[in-house]
Amino acid sequence: MSLELAINRKAIDIGKLSVEMTTSAGSGHPSTALSLAHLVAYLMYHQMRWDPKDPWNPASDRLVLSEGHAVPIIYAAYADLGGVITPIGKVHDRSAARPMTRDDAMQLRAIGSPIDGHPHPQCGVPFFDAATGSLGQGLSVAAGLAAAAKIDKLDRNIYCIIGDGESREGQIWEALDFIVDHQLTNCIPIFNANELAQSDWVSAQQSADVLAKKLEAFNFIVRVIDGHDPKSIKNAFDELTVVKNGARPLAIVAKTTKGWGANAEQGTGKHGTPVKKDKLPEVLGELDKTAKDLGVADYKLNGELKIPAPQSRNPTPDIRNPIKIAPFAEACAMVGLDKDLSAGKPIAPRKAYGAALVALGAADKRIIGLDCDVKNSTHAEWFAKKFPDQYLECRIAEQNMISAAAGVAAAGKIPFCSTFAKFVERAYDQVEMAIISGANIKITGSHAGVTLAADGPSQMSLPDVAFFRSFCHVKNFNGRPAVSYFFPADAISCYKCTELMANLDGACYQRTLRAETKILYKPTDTFEVGGFKVLREGKDVTLVAAGYMVHECLDVADQLAESGKKVTVIDAYSLPLKSDELLQIAQKTGVTIVTVEDNYAGGLDAEIGTAIANKGAALKLKSLFVHQVPKSGREPVEVIDYLGLAAKQILQLI
Repeated sequence: MSLELAINRKAIDIGKLSVEMTTSAGSGHPSTALSLAHLVAYLMYHQMRWDPKDPWNPASDRLVLSEGHAVPIIYAAYADLGGVITPIGKVHDRSAARPMTRDDAMQLRAIGSPIDGHPHPQCGVPFFDAATGSLGQGLSVAAGLAAAAKIDKLDRNIYCIIGDGESREGQIWEALDFIVDHQLTNCIPIFNANELAQSDWVSAQQSADVLAKKLEAFNFIVRVIDGHDPKSIKNAFDELTVVKNGARPLAIVAKTTKGWGANAEQGTGKHGTPVKKDKLPEVLGELDKTAKDLGVADYKLNGELKIPAPQSRNPTPDIRNPIKIAPFAEACAMVGLDKDLSAGKPIAPRKAYGAALVALGAADKRIIGLDCDVKNSTHAEWFAKKFPDQYLECRIAEQNMISAAAGVAAAGKIPFCSTFAKFVERAYDQVEMAIISGANIKITGSHAGVTLAADGPSQMSLPDVAFFRSFCHVKNFNGRPAVSYFFPADAISCYKCTELMANLDGACYQRTLRAETKILYKPTDTFEVGGFKVLREGKDVTLVAAGYMVHECLDVADQLAESGKKVTVIDAYSLPLKSDELLQIAQKTGVTIVTVEDNYAGGLDAEIGTAIANKGAALKLKSLFVHQVPKSGREPVEVIDYLGLAAKQILQLI
């Protein structure tokens, strides 16, 4: 029996199937798939400790394919091994699982098939932990999975395959820093150095030798190998046992050939191009010839390849649903806010968020905090100090934080990501990929809106409401909104919304304020997704706002009350808004709704305007939002006035 011959035979078999399935689909990336034939064969048939019949096992080793377009080679091996799949949207339903077959593989990219064009776990392939294919993100996901395993003290290896051209993406290097920072020796980056990108050869900066030098500079132990030589592959992975006992992680740079085994698939111009049906016999024939050259044309496997069993599972954690946190006053005492609360002083919502995180950490060990070097401003610092073993510092690398959180979530944790709302914007692609993955991530962007004032527009989040609102009206595979959005106006509502986020299945985004704001609610008040609160009742006009602008609208209501006018003020703290209920209230109190918000267009103005149009309601809508690029002001009131959003301007509009 020969491991080398067995891996060569499997590389041919799964390589041929990856070519056939992309031809059947009429699209795909067979040449990239062929470059990974040996690496995937070695990992999935020999190296990884996992069970094809139970890919959900939390102790299993994992493989993240950052180079997502190469997925046919994974599908080919998975089908050959009989790895289980489920119907679309039922990836967590074990009772619906069945072995994947060759026929399933041949349905690649079909609309009714779970075998999607890039890794997409929600479609029904539980082997995958996250959607990949938007290049540069997979290593961060792998790092998140590895960090979660380390937190749980699980002996679990996370392998990640990355394209050489893909390594040009800066997020790859953010992830490598994170891996070294947290000594994640259980996370193994594997660079597929096949030298060809989509339209041209890769830059010399992404050559195997230069990649190796960069990785060494990043404090990795690096092994450059022949990615089509089973002995070379084995020697590199055999070092992992020793490496894991140290502090420096292992990285593998595998020199491969794009289109390996078939000359017709090699060279430029082949990326993303399936073999035409009339050329298929030629390419498969070339792969058969390669098998003959390797001496495995007639080789029959006889037990050489045995998948190692996963390590024993940890005991099932004590999961309490719903997660109940301490009362608001008790949480304030945990973080030193009790004196301010007792004195009736205003409390910034960002501080209430920090208190809620601490209360959540005390209530459930699944809560994991992540922050990007602003924890003393977001107040995630309180959580980091109280629960250091449940906290991951990500430094100034927001893209890595979001993707790492997706990995943490895939490991069964509930990650809370904190940074300035403005800095979340640079990770919007990562947010969307996490949403596609169905990741249970919670994102809080502090210092939201224009009331940040003195720091100016480079620090103000203004388009974020429109971005996240768009996902609020998209259904995820669990039937819920793809994102639940919150913008609380005071400390108590922020505390309650943060608790609510922890209990929701799916992505959440919350904006918090830097400003100290007056407390509007009682600790016993309840909040819900899409909910709103009527803070004043009147008959002349309805003002709808969220966050800081709720306080401006209350100021308007008080001024109008002095002249005998009564207006309705609604705190629309969550999206997707229960618009029908809000419109019914507005119709009773007048014919005009005025939305007031300190962000760019596409928030409450669009939410309520769309509702009025869809309902055909006899209501007028006037909208105040940020119409121009802001500038610095020394106080929030100056900036609000400069942008035409202050109480006096609202009064003029009414």
